[in-house]
Amino acid sequence: MRTTWIANGVKLAWLIDVDADKLWIYRADSSVKIVSPLNQTITGEDVLPGFEFDLRLLS
Repeated sequence: MRTTWIANGVKLAWLIDVDADKLWIYRADSSVKIVSPLNQTITGEDVLPGFEFDLRLLS
């Protein structure tokens, strides 16, 4: 599925699995970052400047 997102022009995607306490960050350059545990703040990087989300709000 993630290759479909990128193939259709998505520049940044987050897949959050609260039960697994894990986040996957997919970028247009095909890089993937895995964040675990969900105890930090993610940003919109250069795609959504100024956007921040505290992952601790999900627990």
